Amino acid sequence: MDKPSFVVRLADLERGAKEVTFTLSEGWLRHALSDADVTPLEPGQATVELLKNEELVIVRGRAHVKVTVPCVVTLDPVPLDLHPEIFLQLARAPEPPGRHKSAGKAEPADKKKPANKPGPERPKKRAKDESELTLEGPDYDTFHGEEVVLDDFFREFILLEIPAYPRRSDLPSPEESISSRPLADPDVEAKTLDPRLAPLLGLKHRLKGSVNKE
Repeated sequence: MDKPSFVVRLADLERGAKEVTFTLSEGWLRHALSDADVTPLEPGQATVELLKNEELVIVRGRAHVKVTVPCVVTLDPVPLDLHPEIFLQLARAPEPPGRHKSAGKAEPADKKKPANKPGPERPKKRAKDESELTLEGPDYDTFHGEEVVLDDFFREFILLEIPAYPRRSDLPSPEESISSRPLADPDVEAKTLDPRLAPLLGLKHRLKGSVNKE
């Protein structure tokens, strides 16, 4: 979505933890989950607590949504009652290099550096490692500016709760389908076999008998 729906300002966290309950409207759910073939049944809800801990914003809580997804066997809608747990550690995203510097200003002539004279090439100074610009430790998710936007995170946690292969509850599982198949009857097999393949069937039974004797 162009405009985020679920936003918390950092200024609201300065005095301590803040608990917020958001309503996940059907319109928001339909838009956010449309590319995953997930259909909302009613508005959902997400309750989260946000805590600013030095350079991190910690978000924890739980969401509740009711949706349908296509059955992998019949493509019929399968209802799901999802309760994804939410936990995030967010660090402020670093600003692009040079953003604070004024651009387009020419350097005064008297301060220009003299042209380098020919001589032995000096080793180039290594650029500052990118990891030094971020917090040490695990890879954190990030927020920008003075607001924490939760839209994309809510979408991600909902999708992670959806089974990889949803099936209608009245369908047997693949294991049950295999175990319920009757074993082949040799007499029935012989009757239904093409007469031209009868010699091969006899060879099969002789080979099987020789193996059993061994």
